[in-house]
Amino acid sequence: MLADIAKIEANKAALQAVSIPETILANLRRETLLKSSVFSAKIEGNPLSIHDIPDKLEKDTEIDYAHQEVENLISALSFMRQESIPEIIDLHYILNLHKLVMHKLLHTSQTGILRQEPSAIFDQSGNVIYMTPPPSQLQPLLSDLLQLINQTTDIFPLIKASLVHLCFEKIHPFLDGNGRVGRLLLQALLAKHGYHFQWLLSVEEDLEERKQTYYTLLDRNDATIFIEFILSIIVEETDKLKLHIATLTEPKPEDFLLPRRKEILIIIKEQTIISFDQLHRRFLKIPDRTLRYDLQQLEKSGFIRKIGTTRGAMYQMK
Repeated sequence: MLADIAKIEANKAALQAVSIPETILANLRRETLLKSSVFSAKIEGNPLSIHDIPDKLEKDTEIDYAHQEVENLISALSFMRQESIPEIIDLHYILNLHKLVMHKLLHTSQTGILRQEPSAIFDQSGNVIYMTPPPSQLQPLLSDLLQLINQTTDIFPLIKASLVHLCFEKIHPFLDGNGRVGRLLLQALLAKHGYHFQWLLSVEEDLEERKQTYYTLLDRNDATIFIEFILSIIVEETDKLKLHIATLTEPKPEDFLLPRRKEILIIIKEQTIISFDQLHRRFLKIPDRTLRYDLQQLEKSGFIRKIGTTRGAMYQMK
């Protein structure tokens, strides 16, 4: 655990030291939001992929169960991001997450309500593999869990977040939606303690890829192994995130060009192929000789190629 925590802390420090342009950051956050939502639903058997989710739904659009499930998770994660995580997470907060997750998937009388009947978890063959606590124990168990969530000492945040997720799934307080709410709670605790990596961390895809291990460890009564499993996923995801951001933010050769030459390059890239006269019309205040020299330097540096040798020569990207 200590080795994984050290790796996560190192990745956290490295990512905090990187200045990410706002446009890149906004796009990455949208991608992470969609990825977390789709793969959290896929863990529950949802067949949709990221490409199946429209950019924007028209108001009051009727959609099927699978799309509604993903849209609900997008809404819940967006709520968590926009409202920020409260200093004290209480039962009302958890019940509200359930309402968002199960919107239109359960009758309104069952959303945001603790189950009132016995429940069990079954394997694929229909055998009971875990008897959940009876309804009479839900309130005191959740009260204990909330005390653990909100205590400020003793347990390191990354360990606490993993442990809370495990305990929540064992309590299984709702008729449906426990896995989705539990993963949101994991995200909430990571965010509360500054481990959301600017809301760029998504663990759900890894959990879906290792779903059988995830479920097996949830069923076992061994918190240590489960915590180690979650920490290993956070290490893997932060490693990938650090590499991805480095790729997006590392300077490109054109970033070192003089401003006018960079602008010329952008125009040629947009037009695919362009003549000197067409280009000159975009730079009327620049002497022909200066503009030709700029083009020669861009050609010499390997950015563009010149087609033809007369006054009718054309230019395109190399």
